[in-house]
Amino acid sequence: MRSILVVNPKGGCGKTTIATNLATYYSVWGMSTGLVDLDPQQSAMDWLRVRPKSENPIQGFNGLKGKIYPKPDTERMIYDCPARTNTAKVASLIKQVDVVIIPVMPSAIDMRVAAKFIADIVSRVRKSNQHAVMGVVANRTQKNYQSYTALLSFLKALDVPFVGTIRNSQHYVKAADTGVGIFEMELADVKADMKEWEPIINWVEGKRVLK
Repeated sequence: MRSILVVNPKGGCGKTTIATNLATYYSVWGMSTGLVDLDPQQSAMDWLRVRPKSENPIQGFNGLKGKIYPKPDTERMIYDCPARTNTAKVASLIKQVDVVIIPVMPSAIDMRVAAKFIADIVSRVRKSNQHAVMGVVANRTQKNYQSYTALLSFLKALDVPFVGTIRNSQHYVKAADTGVGIFEMELADVKADMKEWEPIINWVEGKRVLK
């Protein structure tokens, strides 16, 4: 089983959006997938509750209620981490996973928080779980904005790989409201969104991105 943690102590940076859409990608391809919601708001669990029965199933777990028991054939497990999680707790979670995704939005506040978090966590991870890989994703971006250029320069200067970008698209809002992911929507509508996910998924699956 390959496990993925989506984490950033800054709220509103799109952790649940990335976690739920990644879960649907694996589900669409027929992989037994689990989604663990570690956030007290339980947004990922709310999303699963409105998920159409016609879509492939995703196992949902309230990670605040104790031990998690996925099905024996589970192939992918995704953890949606809450905001305001301290570094020690995150380091403990990272010990349990294979991949860590850190979403960052194009704002000065988000970039400062991300820089501090990454500086704090990288040394802990390298000491406690050397096999875990970490990467940053530019989230809710607009490529024609100056903030996007500033964000890319910032991410490329970090001590972890810059994996890819996800644009600011209303398709993610619709997906969140209806319990689906963009991989389950009409291809003609979301083709550009899906294209952005290719390098991210390739990296998560082991095709590493060089800085």
